[in-house]
Amino acid sequence: MNNESIKVLLIEDNKGDAILIQEMLKDVEKTNFQVKHAQILSDGIDYLQDNDFNIILLDLALPDSHGIDTFNQTNNQAPELPIIILTGLSDEEFAIKAVGEGAQDYLVKGEVDKQLLARSMKYAIERNIIEGKLKKSEERYRIMVEKTQSGIFLINPYNKLNYVNKQMANMLGYQINEMRNKSIFDFMDKEGKKAFQDHLKKIRNGIGNIHELKFKNKSGSQLWALTSTNPIYKGNGNYLGSVSIITDISARKGVEKNIIEAMVEKDKSYRMIIANMMEAIKPLIAQEYSEEYYDKFN
Repeated sequence: MNNESIKVLLIEDNKGDAILIQEMLKDVEKTNFQVKHAQILSDGIDYLQDNDFNIILLDLALPDSHGIDTFNQTNNQAPELPIIILTGLSDEEFAIKAVGEGAQDYLVKGEVDKQLLARSMKYAIERNIIEGKLKKSEERYRIMVEKTQSGIFLINPYNKLNYVNKQMANMLGYQINEMRNKSIFDFMDKEGKKAFQDHLKKIRNGIGNIHELKFKNKSGSQLWALTSTNPIYKGNGNYLGSVSIITDISARKGVEKNIIEAMVEKDKSYRMIIANMMEAIKPLIAQEYSEEYYDKFN
């Protein structure tokens, strides 16, 4: 952000601390910090309505608000802006909690020089921009996953369903909540179960991931599906489960198997769609297979 102007909203009731922060920012080379100062939270919130800021420096102990509520009120008014908490040692616990609630960082007053202050602000702005882009892409991918005509499901190491999209549930005649946390084998007959077990074994050994599998509809009828499955591993190589995308091929099941295989091989666009869908599912995998989940199964 060299030679760039950064607009700062400083909400700090202690005049001495406010002057010190403004003087430090004036001395930062190659960056022009334009600081608007409010001594109480209500004034700061008013300034947010009429000004275009890049970042907020926020003291949690103000005459009209104190503690985590100060952060929550500010964040509710400007959820798109990065917030750095300014705190004394006595309020450091509140500052840490605020970071857990979404603040970008916290700085202890009296222990900050101009380099640390400027660097923290620039990093906070950059992180906020990146997080904003990730949230937008996650939402876009989630919409893609929910709107797709393909069924999608995630299973854990015990073959229980961690995630099922609406299309998958519709294909099998269930509601999503009727399928979650059930074994994937509850939706297959004996033949389908053996075929999927073989399918999982092959993909874990690095052998082709697109297979033809048979599922069992809630009504008892069969659903033949072209199924693409990818294993999910933790960084240490431990198996966490797998993600699958299924496409209903029941209507063409009467066609000879070798013709179907030739169609799949020829249809490169299908493989491209599968690859793109796997990319789209990554945010779901990140959410479903969190650190808490890792700890649970390792």
